[in-house]
Amino acid sequence: MEKPMYNPETARIYYFRYMREYRAVCVLWALLTIIWCILNVVAFIQPHWIGDTDDDRTGYGHIGVFQYCKPDSAYQRYVCDGSFTSFNSILNDAFRATTFFCGVSALLMLIVVAALLLFFCFKKTIVFYLCGILELISAVFMFLACVIFPSGWDHQEVRNLCGSTADQYKLGYCGVRWGYILAILGIFDAALLAILAFVLASKREEFPKDSYVTGTVNKSELEGYNVDTMSKRSIPIQPVVTVPGGDDRHERFSEYSQSQFSRRPGHNNFQL
Repeated sequence: MEKPMYNPETARIYYFRYMREYRAVCVLWALLTIIWCILNVVAFIQPHWIGDTDDDRTGYGHIGVFQYCKPDSAYQRYVCDGSFTSFNSILNDAFRATTFFCGVSALLMLIVVAALLLFFCFKKTIVFYLCGILELISAVFMFLACVIFPSGWDHQEVRNLCGSTADQYKLGYCGVRWGYILAILGIFDAALLAILAFVLASKREEFPKDSYVTGTVNKSELEGYNVDTMSKRSIPIQPVVTVPGGDDRHERFSEYSQSQFSRRPGHNNFQL
């Protein structure tokens, strides 16, 4: 069966519309990546993973992955201890592991943001796969950090803040704060960004130049810029029809070209 022929100019229009929408999604992915990188670093630095509540009459303060803060009545501010550069200053092994995984997750996202500059130097498909892999690893590390963190709630400092009922995976009178919630949401965010990066890497298409030159564009070669990806006002692909003329001459007009030509002033009575 002979393959249907399509107007190459129409295929070109579809291709450039598809690439316009493709680039828009790429820009959105890059912006979301930068935003999550900032939020990841904030979740790592801020000591607001757990803290006192209105019902907590034991103590006042809040605890993060490596810092624990207490109010200083003399200066009327919170004083925090612990540093990610000194693991000995962190309360226990569970919090040290949380610091490591959460810190590496934030570092990987910083690398992803820096890798966005590689789009100007290397093939875009390779960069998308690289960023997707790093974001996926970042999501796994953040997941491990969120799972390990509650196992360190049996420390004495946590019990001084949350009460004697505090234990592993049990907060006592304390409550979960925005830092911990942000880290949990970041797991899904990084995973979705990784999946989107893989999809963008696989959906990038090159225009079929050979088919464009010869004037025949196969439907299989138009994958990615079919009617489903276009807006409702897009020009549909019309098959070329052969109109017999006189004296063994043949002229080719698409249905779209005929309708456009017939609407021109002075050509209302145009007939083949």
